Amino acid sequence: MVWGAVGMALELLIAGILDKYAQIKGPHQRSFGAGVATLTFLYTATFGATWLTTPWLYPTEIFPLNVRAKGGAWSVVGWSIGNGIITMITPFLFQAISYGTLLLLFGLNIFCIPFVILMYPETAGRSLEQMDTFFEHGGSWNVFKASRNIREEGIEDWRWMKKMHGGEEQQEEVEKGGRMMSGAGRSPEEDEKDERMSWRKRPGYTFRRMGSNAGIM
Repeated sequence: MVWGAVGMALELLIAGILDKYAQIKGPHQRSFGAGVATLTFLYTATFGATWLTTPWLYPTEIFPLNVRAKGGAWSVVGWSIGNGIITMITPFLFQAISYGTLLLLFGLNIFCIPFVILMYPETAGRSLEQMDTFFEHGGSWNVFKASRNIREEGIEDWRWMKKMHGGEEQQEEVEKGGRMMSGAGRSPEEDEKDERMSWRKRPGYTFRRMGSNAGIM
C-alpha cells in the first residue's frame, strides 16, 4: 500500500504538470497530451495492482472468523460509496480547477502514507491466528507502539511493521513461561469461545481503520 501510494502520487504529479502545458497551444501540445494519457493508464494500472485490492483482501485478514464475512462486506460497501462519490465529483473538479485536480489527488496520496505506516499492521506471511495475537496484546492504534508492547510480553513475532518471513509456520510457544498460543488439544467449542472473546477485546479503531481503508473515513 505504501509503495502503491508513492507510485500513484508520482504519476499524478507528473501528469498534473504535463496537463498544465498540454492546455497551452504550441508545437508540443500534442506531446504533452499524450504524456498525460500515458500516465493516466499507468496510474490506473498501479491503482489496480495495489489499492484496489485493499478493501477486498485486508479486512478478511484482520477480522476474526465469526465476523469476517460481515467485515469484508461492509468494507466493499464503503469502497463502493467512496468510488461513486469520486466518479461523480471528478468532472466538476476538472471544470473548476483543471489540472489542479491531478495535483490535489497527488497530495491526497502523500497524505495517506503516514496513516498506512502507523495504523496498518503488516499481514504478509502471517496466519489468521497471528493476527489475533496483535489485537490481543498490541494495546495501541500505533503499529510501532503495539509492536513494542508485544515484544515486552515476550512474543517472538513482534515486528508488525514488516513482512514476516517463513511462510505460515505456526509458532507454538510464543510467550515467556511456556504459555501456548496454538489450539492444540482444545475442543472446537473452546476455540469458538476464545475467538468471540478475542473479538470483544479488539479496540474500536479496527472499525475506523476498515472505514478508512474502504473510503468511508
